[in-house]
Amino acid sequence: MSANDMAADYFALADSGNQLDPQTMEAGLLAATANTGAHASRRHEYISTLLARFVHSDQDRCSARATCLALALLKTLGRQADDSSELCSEQAISGLLNLALAMKSQAERDSEQADSAIDACNEALTCVANTMLLLPKSRTLFADVGGAATIDKILRSSLAKSTTAFLCGRCLLLSIESPAVAAYCVDSLDLPKTLARAIRVFLDRGSEAGDRFSPQQVMNELFKAAMSLCVYYPRGALQESTSDDSLPSEHAAKFLDILSVSLDTLCTLPLSDGHLADPARQAIGIALNFPTLSPDSVLRCWLPLDKSGGLARYRYVDRMFELFAALVESATDDSHKAEVVPLALVLVRLVTEHADVRRRIFYCVYPRDSDDYSILPEDRKGLSGALVRLMRIPQGDMVSGAIGDFLLALLGQDVSTFILAVGYGNAAGYMLARGIAIPESVLKQVREAVDSEPMVDPVTGRYLNNDADKELANMTDEEKEREAERLFVLFERLNKTGFIKVENPVHAAMESGRFQEIDEESS
Repeated sequence: MSANDMAADYFALADSGNQLDPQTMEAGLLAATANTGAHASRRHEYISTLLARFVHSDQDRCSARATCLALALLKTLGRQADDSSELCSEQAISGLLNLALAMKSQAERDSEQADSAIDACNEALTCVANTMLLLPKSRTLFADVGGAATIDKILRSSLAKSTTAFLCGRCLLLSIESPAVAAYCVDSLDLPKTLARAIRVFLDRGSEAGDRFSPQQVMNELFKAAMSLCVYYPRGALQESTSDDSLPSEHAAKFLDILSVSLDTLCTLPLSDGHLADPARQAIGIALNFPTLSPDSVLRCWLPLDKSGGLARYRYVDRMFELFAALVESATDDSHKAEVVPLALVLVRLVTEHADVRRRIFYCVYPRDSDDYSILPEDRKGLSGALVRLMRIPQGDMVSGAIGDFLLALLGQDVSTFILAVGYGNAAGYMLARGIAIPESVLKQVREAVDSEPMVDPVTGRYLNNDADKELANMTDEEKEREAERLFVLFERLNKTGFIKVENPVHAAMESGRFQEIDEESS
């Protein structure tokens, strides 16, 4: 064969009908790739040729490298939605998935062509993912041909290259968009277990360089697919549309491996430039879908049994609170604040349902003898002050609501103590948004407050100044009564309020047992 033939475009060689050796085939495919601009008018024809000779048959699969080059060319030709219609068919989707699996298998048994075979597998998966992205109707075809089962087999393979795993995650993410698909993936394939195993592989790799994608990028994509399963599966299980996408307790155990690797991810990955790493963001979003009390296997995932009496039981709780506190204290922009919300909501569930967790976190937020109650709550140093400052964000902000929910849960859902801890002026916006009324007991305390010494301003949460105290001491009973009435009217205008005693009222409430505790056994 002449040198001119060696440099000929693959499509010209294919039209000749001659049998091509691997070297000629590969050179022709490289030439065709370089000439893609000149093939614009015949893109559909050439896509059909590549499908017929490489995907639907093995006619031109003379080497793994030739197959890889052909699939890369197919990807290039089909990059536009108008040019990828030939790929949007059951035959094309099924063929590409089967070819990806075949190339993955070849890589495992043929070390000499392993790299090219893996690359071919990745190009086939890219073609499938691009088609589902450009032509959404192909996602139904992916489900119809059992695409998730093929992806499951590829992910289970012993050769877990980062690009392959990333593309598997992308295909699953694009295809899981209905309860029926999620149910098939969970009940028939046990896909959560496969995803969790793959995520853990890349979690263990740490910052190790990948072939194209970093371990964290791969984890992020796999977590997104897992999140889709967690969201869509309960919708089908409940047999009705619901705005609550949390997993019912009876189904949560099916996702136990996903919860476990999510919590381990949060414990393993450090903050990056003061922000959660991308996989950690996905992990906390997944954790938010889970109950914490039942079934027992899920409870023990959140709070592992620790027979030694050490801190292992709280390692996940402590880590989430550590991340939460760090983000709250550095929440200077919207991106930081957005990361606070899901962590706050997970902690709300934990402190509401587990009295020991609430007590543990309570003393981290309100350390004994640490707060100076002559200082406004929002001006106090430490985490409690930072939380109040975030809660004061204008009404309607998700951050304000999440922080308010967290503090109220931490204080045992005791509205009076909540007001005492933050001051009504700081709590007003949150309470209005949540429709929380001021307890009558607080109003009674307001009327009695004029006889208290020293007195704390229930609006600001700070001690009243000494001059005011002296003036109050010199009042007659009649003047005190009029002052009480005046204060009552003022507080009514503020939509009712509360006040705190000289001692730290938050600690007093916790230590007196006023907080309502939920026993794990009876819940």
